[in-house]
Amino acid sequence: MFVRSLVCSMTSFLASPRFRNLIFILLSVLLLVAPAFSQGGGSTAQADLDQLVQSAESIVRGQVTSVTIEPHPQFPNLQTVLVTMSVSKVLKGSAGSTLTFRQFVWDARDASVLARYKGAGEVVFFLNPVSRYGLTSPVGLEQGRFRVIRDQTGARYVVNGRGNLGLFNLVSEKATSRGITLSKPVRQLLTGASEKASLDSFEAAVQTLAAVPR
Repeated sequence: MFVRSLVCSMTSFLASPRFRNLIFILLSVLLLVAPAFSQGGGSTAQADLDQLVQSAESIVRGQVTSVTIEPHPQFPNLQTVLVTMSVSKVLKGSAGSTLTFRQFVWDARDASVLARYKGAGEVVFFLNPVSRYGLTSPVGLEQGRFRVIRDQTGARYVVNGRGNLGLFNLVSEKATSRGITLSKPVRQLLTGASEKASLDSFEAAVQTLAAVPR
């Protein structure tokens, strides 16, 4: 009798709209980070700057003012991080002076990493389109999160979560194939050492690539 009741309950849950919505939101999360396999300590497919720019719905620079780890408002079993930032510059898409986005937390270990958004100083985020359930994430996860750092002279540079590894590979060739004319500073950026990317040249490259979709 108990087994029959349990089976009936499970069957009822599996057929419920709540279960279908849960499956849909999990699939949405997977699509947001595709082809990512994990967020914490895992790997994502290598993405160059052109891929990051073309995949992002919005690209913004600013400072994170608030980070809250909390359950998804519709699905309390899904842990998310709610990030609010003051926006100083919009490089692609549209955003006001304040931007808030919600990101799915894949692994409990990631919570502390994501919490460090606040206090990281100035950042640049390449954000995926927002899903119907209000979730987004940086394109390529750590590849779409850049810190703005200053050297001893005050010059500003950007570095993503992978140390800009492979960031500029073949980007000049892709731009040429689309008929994009690159300024001299941008050409120097794309052919120079990727681990030290000037913020001004980087932003110029982003805006140039965003202006001519592939």
